[in-house]
Amino acid sequence: MKTSEVKAFFAGLASSWDENNEKDSALIGEILDNAGVSAGKDVLDVACGTGILIPDYLDRGAASVTAIDITPEMTEIARKKFTRDDVTVICGDAAETEFQKKFDCIVIYNALPHFQDPERLISHLAGFLKENGILTVAHGASRQHINYHHKNVMNVSKPLMPAEELAEIFSKYMTLTAVISDERMYQIAGMKGDHTEITVKKIINEEVDEMHDHMDHEHTHGHTHEHGHEHTHEHITAFESTEQAVRILSYMLDHNRSHAEELHEICHRLEATGKEKAAEFLDKAVDAFREGNELMDQALQLLNSEEE
Repeated sequence: MKTSEVKAFFAGLASSWDENNEKDSALIGEILDNAGVSAGKDVLDVACGTGILIPDYLDRGAASVTAIDITPEMTEIARKKFTRDDVTVICGDAAETEFQKKFDCIVIYNALPHFQDPERLISHLAGFLKENGILTVAHGASRQHINYHHKNVMNVSKPLMPAEELAEIFSKYMTLTAVISDERMYQIAGMKGDHTEITVKKIINEEVDEMHDHMDHEHTHGHTHEHGHEHTHEHITAFESTEQAVRILSYMLDHNRSHAEELHEICHRLEATGKEKAAEFLDKAVDAFREGNELMDQALQLLNSEEE
């Protein structure tokens, strides 16, 4: 993943960025609660884009907002939108910028997959936290959805790692305060300093894990998947209700999407190493995988509508 390609990709999206972004206010509120954003706080918004979250920080009474993005076309729009003295917009690489102040809250929202080296980013930004300041990485959707959403732009993004894997990186530089990865959101947060009294807010793929335990079928893979666990199960021969079928299909669809992402990444790497013919076959396999997933999704929607 090249920085120049990331900048060019988002430059092409800048003019329509605001109109194509919809915010779930309740979910954003929960994310910012976990991020510690409140009145009087100095906030750093990393990969701010056109400043989508800046109004949310200001509505909470932030003392100042520093927003940074690597794409000039994005920051140009953000500067025009926010001309007030308590908002500063910077065009630069957050993983390299030496900021002139420290912050109470650092928020990386819907952006981590576009950074080449997540740990380098986290370690660098942790150095700009005030004591007891909070750094957070968050997405307003599930990890599976984020990875599926990025399926066709692997040249400018990397798969979003399992929450517990990112939590391990965070724990090297701060005290964990939240580890969340479910069907609604993905968020890791950590506080500067040693805070042994803190109870970590932890929610890890509750619905998916429950479904995994519930399914009593077995088939074996010789590797651990990007979606975070090995799984062994036998083929299902019967189910007791439509509701159970929906749950099983939902589980399978999530995993199929992860498999499609894995295939796409392998295809991309083979192309890069000159194995075009093999990559061509895999590319067709990826298309078939996605077509199958779309059909499963349609079946799920139909079953869900009948249940209602």
